[in-house]
Amino acid sequence: MNRRALLCMIILVASTLVVAQKRGSQEMGGGLSFWSITEKDTAESFINLIGVWSSFITNEFLFEIEPYASVRFSQKKVDLTGLLFAGVSKRLVDVSNIDRRSSTAWSRRHERTTAGVYGSLSGGIWAERAEEVEDERVYVGPAFGVGIGTHSSLGSLTKIRTKFQFVYLMPTPPLHDEPRTMFTVTVYFTVVSKL
Repeated sequence: MNRRALLCMIILVASTLVVAQKRGSQEMGGGLSFWSITEKDTAESFINLIGVWSSFITNEFLFEIEPYASVRFSQKKVDLTGLLFAGVSKRLVDVSNIDRRSSTAWSRRHERTTAGVYGSLSGGIWAERAEEVEDERVYVGPAFGVGIGTHSSLGSLTKIRTKFQFVYLMPTPPLHDEPRTMFTVTVYFTVVSKL
């Protein structure tokens, strides 16, 4: 990726963020998972951190930033793998009970934080360190994702979000000579930080 393409991408993301900041509601949240594996003479522990920040550009569109980080602890070394996505989600189905024709201030204010089914399209970068102990380099490559998910309100300012996402990771030789794909299922807890 040359510098001009990277600069254009940064300007596009920054301008979308500025518009999103002016227009609407914001959510932030995430999730955490931990597990440990012990087999014979080896022991490994994993910590996964998932975050989400989203802002409504309009009543139907959200701009989202989703960082993923995975840390693996073993006796020999510590590995860190990361994935950062930025993208747009659109409400496909509205399952709220708000009357859109109503002109009350409450309806206009809360219509962006209600339940629905959303489709998403995102792009970003992945980063991974080689598994060999002597190789300390970090490899970075582009990633793309498409997904569908639900937003369910738990109250006026809290949500449970689920997301099913297909992720395509571009190759970066010599660490990965072929492209990789993942299918992720994520559950988030989010708080509406701004109406």
